[in-house]
Amino acid sequence: MAFRTPEKSKRPYGWRARIGLIVPSPNTVAETEFWQMAPFGITVHTTRMLYRAEEVDDPLTDMERSLPRVIQELRGLEVDVVAYGCTASALKKPYEETQKYIATELGLPTVTTMGSILRAFCTLGIKKIAVGSPYSEEINTQEKQYFESQGLEVTVDKGVRLFEAQERGRHMNLVPKDAVEALAISINSPEAEAIFLSCADMATLGSIDLLEQKIGKPVITSTQATFWGALRAANISDQLDGCGQLLKAY
Repeated sequence: MAFRTPEKSKRPYGWRARIGLIVPSPNTVAETEFWQMAPFGITVHTTRMLYRAEEVDDPLTDMERSLPRVIQELRGLEVDVVAYGCTASALKKPYEETQKYIATELGLPTVTTMGSILRAFCTLGIKKIAVGSPYSEEINTQEKQYFESQGLEVTVDKGVRLFEAQERGRHMNLVPKDAVEALAISINSPEAEAIFLSCADMATLGSIDLLEQKIGKPVITSTQATFWGALRAANISDQLDGCGQLLKAY
């Protein structure tokens, strides 16, 4: 006997869209902020790629070995759109390859953090950015070079490192709100057209509107941009308050 997949409208939850979110295993921020931003009728379903910070030399490349498993998990969840939530992985492997692989395997609209960030800059007409992150100096340098290769000018590139584990891509989620806001204000060079706060595991949601009011420029963050990309890929056009200009106006 064949069973039909129920229509979305029959779902008690996620009747507008189910977002499948893929994150590195230590990430506790992206899922939390996705839920805070989610309009009524949108649900978020997270799966994790194993991130072995101490066990391997290149944990970002290593974690993508988990992709076949997480794709199977998302297939079983019957999500409507997939969001790959990691910024720095695009510095190791082109985000286009990751996006195409997931989309092909699942036959679903798929967005990535880096792809969403670049699309956000394009949508807002931004060419000059000030970048703040919780990454190591090595990753910061790679990210600056990457953005410049995409035709963007990085006016300032600065990191906030409060914990030793950040050098191995851990404990970004422990950077407090006041440190995030201080970082954003410190990188606000006059020539920058927008502030970009990088890393989907650094909490930024509660600071975006406040910073935009203080600075007078758009503030784009990894998680905010990824969620925006996922919503729009799911044909959800809601304009949301409290998440910055990107989600309120575009």
